[in-house]
Amino acid sequence: MAGFLPKIRRHMFSLTTMVLYERSMRDVASLCVRSAGGLLFRELTPRDRAAFERGLALQGTRETTFQPVFGMKDVDDRLRRGERCFVCEDGDRIAGYIWFSTVDKHIREIDATLRLKDGDVYAYNAYVDQEYRGGNITPSILAEAGRVLLRGGSRRLLLVTMNWNENTHRTLRKADFLRDGNLRAGYFATFRFFVNSCRNVNVSRNAGPFEFYGKLFRKVAAALSRGTAARGRMV
Repeated sequence: MAGFLPKIRRHMFSLTTMVLYERSMRDVASLCVRSAGGLLFRELTPRDRAAFERGLALQGTRETTFQPVFGMKDVDDRLRRGERCFVCEDGDRIAGYIWFSTVDKHIREIDATLRLKDGDVYAYNAYVDQEYRGGNITPSILAEAGRVLLRGGSRRLLLVTMNWNENTHRTLRKADFLRDGNLRAGYFATFRFFVNSCRNVNVSRNAGPFEFYGKLFRKVAAALSRGTAARGRMV
């Protein structure tokens, strides 16, 4: 019961707000960023797999708020789909990374899908190791990725971050990204809602207003099915 009540409260009222930023890829590629010497900013390659795996494991043990939301199978799947990852390398260590997609992408935190136009790139799952924060790692990765993606014909870079992540907001404002609007999702009196105030981006929600009742119906149906199966075994 103790675990059940918070779930009920979440479906009575909850709100998640994310902020969407954008900037032209040409401007991103032209960013002048000063970072610590000895760091290399480049695209992830197959030979980096072991170092990336070690980095994810370290992130998982060190972080509380910024736990990794993907594993190495996801890394392989993303690369097979044509997504790209750019990293900050310090010797044999991956000090930071950002993923980039040129196709529609699901945003897990709000259960919605970002619809990309031709020439759009979505940057997501950005992370910088604790020891390297404050060293302009994120804008340096963005600048390197921007130069590569610009040559491939990309014209606009989009990013989404949580409204409470002030460090990321500060980094993006410093890099002159434009705040396009907010994406809000949650529950009010058990009904799911989604609000997109962004002017230049299309985002479609994946869950309808009656999502809670669909989940509830499926759980009740599953419980009844298990009960019927158990009685059948007793006969």
